[in-house]
Amino acid sequence: MKFLFLIILLLIYFLSPVIEQLWVEDYSSINSNTHESLLNIYGEPLKPCQNNKNDKRGSWDNRGYCSERGGGVHQICFHVNESTKDFSSSTKQSNWSESRLGNNHCMCLGAWALYKARQDAGEISETQNELVCESIPEMALNSKYISNWNTWNGNELPKQIRNGVDSLYKQCYDKGNESQKKFLKDKYNKLLNEYNYKQEK
Repeated sequence: MKFLFLIILLLIYFLSPVIEQLWVEDYSSINSNTHESLLNIYGEPLKPCQNNKNDKRGSWDNRGYCSERGGGVHQICFHVNESTKDFSSSTKQSNWSESRLGNNHCMCLGAWALYKARQDAGEISETQNELVCESIPEMALNSKYISNWNTWNGNELPKQIRNGVDSLYKQCYDKGNESQKKFLKDKYNKLLNEYNYKQEK
């Protein structure tokens, strides 16, 4: 019995790379499509945030989408490059984002809002064009999640919700085509009507 168990363990050990490779190939074929039910902030089918099929560390779901509805609400698809690699340390975390250089990552709403609030306050250098807008779900601009924009590890700044929402809107509006701009503008204006920024601390 012990001998049989040992053989099974050895088979698992030696076959796991093959099985993983098969899984990755299948995963990449799924990942090349848009989401079948979620829309992005342009009102179009949500695109995966994952830009490297072998990258499993982007805080996305198991298909590469920023679709999280609970926890940290990782819904902001963000490209980590030379100018943005300090994202994590700039939002009072460890320097983990430096290891994400060249990859996308689903960032928390609150972390993104703090990142932009600190930039607007002149505390850190300004960055631009870091968002992958087609991969940010429409629900990120839903009033249901607005409180998550203002919650980040005890280091929140005053009015950071407005900083985060406005920065996302401006950056993605500038990147959009005419129909995308119209949808995003309508979504943004609806959010402004539903949420009273004057109540924000």
